[in-house]
Amino acid sequence: MSTPTSPPGDTRARIMTAAHACFLDQGYHNTTMDDIAVASGTSKGTLYWHFQSKHDLFASTIRWFFENAFGEEALAPLEGCDNAADRLRLLIEGAVVVMEQAAGLFNLFLEFWASSDDREQASHLWLDLLVEYKQIFTGVINQGIASGEFRTIDADALTWALMATYDGFAAYMMIKPDFDLMRSHAAFVEVLLKGLEAEP
Repeated sequence: MSTPTSPPGDTRARIMTAAHACFLDQGYHNTTMDDIAVASGTSKGTLYWHFQSKHDLFASTIRWFFENAFGEEALAPLEGCDNAADRLRLLIEGAVVVMEQAAGLFNLFLEFWASSDDREQASHLWLDLLVEYKQIFTGVINQGIASGEFRTIDADALTWALMATYDGFAAYMMIKPDFDLMRSHAAFVEVLLKGLEAEP
């Protein structure tokens, strides 16, 4: 899984690529539409042709990022796994790679949420993406349960706990510069998979 890039000639995607980089580098509040126009090689008029506002552009960029990072092409390697444990491990490792490449995305969204005039609507943006992403994890865990590889467990609840853990990792990456993401991730995954093993 990797962060998205824009195809040549795709103006909307080029704008979102530039906006994504600007938002991560400068934060939501400090990034202006002028900054994004310069970074994308377009005009402000072009930005407003494609997006109603900075708020709309940010929301579109977040959706676009997740669709590319966790879309069909990114998830294709899961089909090559022989068992649910390998699929779950690969899925989590892919998410960690994206976390490293887009460090600060979680905190960036919190800034966007805090500055939004409609925080409920802003919350739903993130929640809707999480629910869609959660279903992928839940599906893999349920496959493992159905095959007898994993013990019977509430896959939905476990997935929320798993995702909350990695949101916490993302927050620690921002407030603790020496936080070792890969070390914590490796320890967590081993315990998670061991705990999921069905009894012989």
